[in-house]
Amino acid sequence: MPDPQSTLTDPTQTQQVTTPDNANTSTTTQPPAAPSFSWKSKLSADYANSPTMKNYEDTPEGLNAAIRSQLDLTRMLGHEKVPVPKGPDDTAAWALFSKAMGIPEKPDGYALPDVEVPDALKGLSFDKAKFAEIVHQYKIPATAAKGLWDAYTEMNKQGYAKALAAQEDKVKSIVNELRKEWGDAYQSKVELGQLVINKFSENEEMNDFITAALVNDPRGIKFLSKLGEQFSENKIGDFKYQRHALTPEEAQRELDSIRNDPNHPYNNEKAPLAERERAIEHANSLIGITVRAKTR
Repeated sequence: MPDPQSTLTDPTQTQQVTTPDNANTSTTTQPPAAPSFSWKSKLSADYANSPTMKNYEDTPEGLNAAIRSQLDLTRMLGHEKVPVPKGPDDTAAWALFSKAMGIPEKPDGYALPDVEVPDALKGLSFDKAKFAEIVHQYKIPATAAKGLWDAYTEMNKQGYAKALAAQEDKVKSIVNELRKEWGDAYQSKVELGQLVINKFSENEEMNDFITAALVNDPRGIKFLSKLGEQFSENKIGDFKYQRHALTPEEAQRELDSIRNDPNHPYNNEKAPLAERERAIEHANSLIGITVRAKTR
């Protein structure tokens, strides 16, 4: 039986309870848990369920994000208003938009800088006026146009330099090929071919064009050389050109001709001494050309 003297105490206080087995146990009553954080529950239903509010979580972080978005919007509303043109014919809106974005009224308003082209890239040029006309047509702001101009010109300079380097490598390969074939006669043959071009070109521009078209291929150089030889041998006009070098093949043919001619001073011991010495010297030079060709 419970003790008649027992009295109820504060529910939060520990109390003794007698069980049928007369065992004493102690129990503690916990205070109710604090409610979880919810800022959306403080909003009206229309606000809380709006599509915009669904972008933010119902957490402290979500609340901060929503407030930050509102502050950003407030700051934007304080800026100068710029209309968005409704189409190409919305000239009034385009005028305001262009002014706000820094788009000049005319192409020359971009004031693009001149391009510094190094001497190694002589011949490369840029149409600054045309470039300004194009970027103005597409409503490019001045700062962006300047960046595009710098990138465009630099890209072209690098590409042009790369093309020149490739061309130089090609010409070197051609020169090496012909030097191997012509030996000491290479320089005189090239000069003879260039003489043909200089003679018949109307001006320097034509001269440069023909030279560029023919010297980029061994066949072109050989053609010029052959043409020059014809004029030289026929002694036409200014082409009284004396060759001072022969190809190995030409030297061998001439040497064979000398050796097969018993009356040639080289073979004729009865020939005048000076003439025979010159013949021997000439024959030795021909032998030297053929020997050098074999050792290359």
